[in-house]
Amino acid sequence: MKQILCNKYEVLKPVAEGGMGIVYLVKDLHLNKLAAVKVSKNPGSQQEREIVLKEMEVLKGLSHPALPGIIDFFEEGGNICLVMEYVEGITLEQYLRKFTRVELAKAVRWAVELTEVLGYLHKQNPPVIYRDLKPANIMIQPDGKLKLVDFGAAFVMAYGQERHQMMMGTPGYSAPEQWHSGNAGKGSDIYGVGAVLHEMLTGISPGNLFHERRPVREYDKSIPKELEKVIIVCTKKRPFERYSSMEQLKNALLSFGKKERNKEIGFTVRKGAGALLLIAAAGRTVLPFLKGVPESDLPFPYMEWPGILWGGAIIYRLIFLRKKTGKKILRKQEKSVFLTEKRFPGIYVAEFLMVLFLTGLFLRGEGSFHVKAKEAPGKLWVEMRDEYDRKLLLKEESVYRAGERIRFEIPTERMPEGESALWLTAEGEEGKIYRSRIFLIEKEEEPY
Repeated sequence: MKQILCNKYEVLKPVAEGGMGIVYLVKDLHLNKLAAVKVSKNPGSQQEREIVLKEMEVLKGLSHPALPGIIDFFEEGGNICLVMEYVEGITLEQYLRKFTRVELAKAVRWAVELTEVLGYLHKQNPPVIYRDLKPANIMIQPDGKLKLVDFGAAFVMAYGQERHQMMMGTPGYSAPEQWHSGNAGKGSDIYGVGAVLHEMLTGISPGNLFHERRPVREYDKSIPKELEKVIIVCTKKRPFERYSSMEQLKNALLSFGKKERNKEIGFTVRKGAGALLLIAAAGRTVLPFLKGVPESDLPFPYMEWPGILWGGAIIYRLIFLRKKTGKKILRKQEKSVFLTEKRFPGIYVAEFLMVLFLTGLFLRGEGSFHVKAKEAPGKLWVEMRDEYDRKLLLKEESVYRAGERIRFEIPTERMPEGESALWLTAEGEEGKIYRSRIFLIEKEEEPY
């Protein structure tokens, strides 16, 4: 049987539950649109009634893209019902449960969004202190923008009420002063931003920290020191040691973000220059072989320019691209080790292939590595092979250890037309000349 609230709202499903209320997804039967209804769990609790009424009073005077709008308010069956705009998406808590952590740039962007909406609340007259900033109260909409939900702990900082606040919040996320004296101020929300940003970057929930919160770089060295300092200032134990306003915190985050963008642009430019150097080295190494290289030039002077370019590429990487390597996690906690993504740079592959290439060159034709020889125009090129059919490089003053025989091969496509005479001349160690018989060779004409 369908449950209808206030003869208007059809209950579809529960979407969230807290200590003092359940939030249902409902359908407005009059307007045919979705909404969210927060229903108190304990009808007889005067304290719960006051909290829901206070949440309504806070929300009805606010208007911001990151805050849900209030639609209706009614009582039914002793329960107080607050109808609000339905926020589509998932909570930051659900996001962290799925992905463990938030990417650095995205985490900073979301932190800036939080400073903007909390800054808006602090500028109200009188100021509104949220007091319970935590991932469960932060909705991530489909477009990636954030919205704050659940204003049950929000406190209107009117004159004379500072000493009469209830101790509300969530341990680990709420500032220490909220638990020691119940006295929350703007600095309490600044503490909350730092706590949430810490969890976004490390994946460590404050509830899992048995002792004090550790600096983020003890979990991941890839997190910049400047951002670590921002979080440390936000989460100082004494309010006056934190940032003085959300505007100041926002400027610190934006200033860091600008530095990081400049670093990323600079690294991209350096990476592009390194790629060009690699392409030049690879081209200078491979392209000459497409045309042919005289075996007398191997390995030098042919390898002179490729060696310079490859050496320059390796040195360039070690000097200018080293900062993006070696991201390591130093701290192990709660039997969890967080691993940063470590890309395998293409230059390592290129260096490995280069080593293989040079090894093949210096083997000088021994084994399975072959080099294409370049024939001089108008001259007949002869290849010399040993008894194992391995090609020998014909280089001046080289000594070849022969076994049973040495074979010379003449590519027929390079032979001149008609009849040719061929003989071999060899000089012994004592200067004695040895000549072979003369062979007459006639190139066979190709049939048409």
